Amino acid sequence: MQRRLTSSLAAFLLVPCCLVAAPREASVGEVGRRICGISDLGSGGWAGFDTFGKIVPLGTMRLEGDGNKGVGTSFLPFFQRLADSAWSTGLHESRYAYDLIESVHVWTLCLFFGLTVMFDLRLLGWTMRKVPVSEVARRLLPWTIVGFVIMVMSGALLFSAIPLRSYQNIFFRAKMLMLLLAGLNVWIFHSGVYRRVEKWDLAGVPPRAARVAGALSLVLWIFIVLSGRMIAYNWFDCDRQPQRAIVNLLTSCVPNGSDH
Repeated sequence: MQRRLTSSLAAFLLVPCCLVAAPREASVGEVGRRICGISDLGSGGWAGFDTFGKIVPLGTMRLEGDGNKGVGTSFLPFFQRLADSAWSTGLHESRYAYDLIESVHVWTLCLFFGLTVMFDLRLLGWTMRKVPVSEVARRLLPWTIVGFVIMVMSGALLFSAIPLRSYQNIFFRAKMLMLLLAGLNVWIFHSGVYRRVEKWDLAGVPPRAARVAGALSLVLWIFIVLSGRMIAYNWFDCDRQPQRAIVNLLTSCVPNGSDH
């Protein structure tokens, strides 16, 4: 059942991608570019986002030169080429695709996050104390995996629509770091304390290691969701110069005229 549901949701997610062939009217893009002062970056421009401040004007950074030897800035040309690709341009200029994919992302996030919170609360011993931990896992984890898979797929599509701006967003980078930590926490839990679940399966309050894993998961996913929401705000974007040096460092921004 879960496999069928995953396949159906994946198909539903891919359908909006076919709609990228229906871009916004050129007049809308032209108006947006005049408002923001952005020239065409592709065959269709940035009409889907320029009216919402989601574009990073490339004049605020230098993609080539002696000053861009760092690891972070070395990826900038790659993400620029991705942003200029027909796929990315068509996706963020689509009349329907971006909004539908974003909706799917939020729906599956709700599914994944809600079930994760329920399991973490059981690990903390705050709820369902009379239900074996293995039973909670058996009922919740398959649906949690479904939500996670579709959430990652839709998130990757959203990233591909605005790759350069996302890559240089400090909240996006914080989100990726916390996702890595959350994944590490899951791996340690399932390869360690959960292997001995039969010894504490019926305990109303699981052992300390399980409670720590549950608490870390809860905290990390709360901040992951918060960081994801903050990506939409451009407080620290590269086009808002001058920024503090630490902000430019953390976002791989190289303002015009900078030698470093």
